[in-house]
Amino acid sequence: MFKNLKTTGIGCFATLAMLLVGSAEAKAATITFDAEIYTSDVNTCSSPLTKAECFMENGFNVAAFSARKIGTDEAFFSETGHFHSRNSYEAQHFSSNSEDPTDLRLLGVFITSKNGGYFNLESLDYQLRNNERTIDGYTTDDTKILISTTFDPTMPVLGQFTEYSIGNDKLLPFETLSIEGFEEINQIFISSSGDVNFDNINLTPVPEPTSILALLALGTFGGASILKQKQQ
Repeated sequence: MFKNLKTTGIGCFATLAMLLVGSAEAKAATITFDAEIYTSDVNTCSSPLTKAECFMENGFNVAAFSARKIGTDEAFFSETGHFHSRNSYEAQHFSSNSEDPTDLRLLGVFITSKNGGYFNLESLDYQLRNNERTIDGYTTDDTKILISTTFDPTMPVLGQFTEYSIGNDKLLPFETLSIEGFEEINQIFISSSGDVNFDNINLTPVPEPTSILALLALGTFGGASILKQKQQ
């Protein structure tokens, strides 16, 4: 009888450990671009791309990126990358060089985990702000949200990103885009083919396998130890 009780007890502690692991996986973080966080914390992290603006929020490094001379061997990430978060959302916009039509540009947000870990991109809120201009290769009839884990500025933008169509109605309020296919990643580029406002980027940290095993081991051996003490 006691043997069965011991087995049941160990199982209970193991189950508790698994529940703790599940709870950790479900704890999402949101990049809000709140003006207070942006104003006080900008440049408290270092962007892996350049010395452009970067801030930390809820365990993530959020860096602005500005790619210049896209599609050429001279392409680079500019140190002038910056945010437009005064209204507590990121007013991401299209940029062009009227003096040099060959200087094709792409602006956006580059996100990594503060501890270098993996995460899932779950969703984001968006709003089309302007439908009168677009980057090379796209049209104003259907603005695209552009998302990718990698981006090579020496190559054309078209074909490097997963595209999400948001139409051309700039009178619509913020809407939520649910995202699939970006699980267990360690970095993400988020941009658009036109002028789009971004807010509430939802990310879920992925616990390391060693952390999960440690919790399971702790629950199992902890339960066995307590039951052994009771037996004595």
